[in-house]
Amino acid sequence: MESNRPDRSHRSLTGRKVFAVFLLLAASIGTAWNVARSDALQASERAYARGDLTGSLQHALDHLDRLPWDRQASLLAARCLSRMDFAGQAEPYFRRAGRLSVGDLQIRAYALARGPHPERAVPIYQQILEQAPDNVVAMRRLAGVLLSQSDAQRCLKLADRLERTPGGEVFGAMLRGTVYHNQENPQLAVGAFERVLELDPQLDQIRSTRKLFWTQLNNDLIECGRIEDAGRHLERALAEDRDADLMDLLGNTYFLRGRLEEAERCYRQAAQWDPAFYRPHLDLAKLYLQLGRRDEALRELNQARALAPRQYGVLYVVAVLYNQLGRKAEAEQVRREIASLREEASSAPRAPGTPWPAYAL
Repeated sequence: MESNRPDRSHRSLTGRKVFAVFLLLAASIGTAWNVARSDALQASERAYARGDLTGSLQHALDHLDRLPWDRQASLLAARCLSRMDFAGQAEPYFRRAGRLSVGDLQIRAYALARGPHPERAVPIYQQILEQAPDNVVAMRRLAGVLLSQSDAQRCLKLADRLERTPGGEVFGAMLRGTVYHNQENPQLAVGAFERVLELDPQLDQIRSTRKLFWTQLNNDLIECGRIEDAGRHLERALAEDRDADLMDLLGNTYFLRGRLEEAERCYRQAAQWDPAFYRPHLDLAKLYLQLGRRDEALRELNQARALAPRQYGVLYVVAVLYNQLGRKAEAEQVRREIASLREEASSAPRAPGTPWPAYAL
């Protein structure tokens, strides 16, 4: 007697065929998806490699529209946004990317440090130093952030660490000197800056901050009464770099020593090197006032005022000279300008410390 039930072997065979077709279809779909995914990622990577940050970001975001959890695309997007100075927008992508290399942490921290809240870079730099304790670049950049926050205690601890790290000795001494300079402790500042010169006589390691170094050393030496040493260092600096600001400072060292002809020569040279620089004209005016040459002083003051109409120092000397010349009404008008500027400055919001990276070790 025949059975009406379907043959089990036939039913099993049919099921295997359906399953095979399903696998084939899924593989085809997956292959097409992976090709599209690979194309987007590769396009982003190629654009990033050639420096096309906008193109790389666009490809990465296009890919993330399809696979928002993809770590590599998130990392590319984060890198691009950070290097384009969109640190805040980069943060979600960095978090999505997972564990970061030291190089990517550097990119992340540097962008944060350049933003409106540089303190947010501090824990990232600390993370770098946990992974790479002797990373001098991270320590230098962290120093810039801490200086911008006027965090002297942590800066001095970081200076100790730099001085103990191979390759960081010069930067540690420079950081220490800058902290003491900002604290108005010229004796300790000079000691640290002279240590910098012992370690790096040509200042090759702090080439980008040479001017800051010479300026701070000059001011601290003068505060210590070592005016001749200040002039000697400035002459050395000017033998290597033509700089109007340093030349003007050299003029001040001559002025303080009573060598007025040399001071005048320096001020004139500084004004020639930088015609838009007001201070040499102001210093010339002070020199001429001391010599009783009021007409020449007024001429230089007018030049300084034209270049820097809102500078207290200029306006103050103008008011003094107008009084000496008997021009009382004009002197009173200048005093009103000074009072207005002071009121304006007192009402303006102030950020603590020095903006980063104005000081970059």
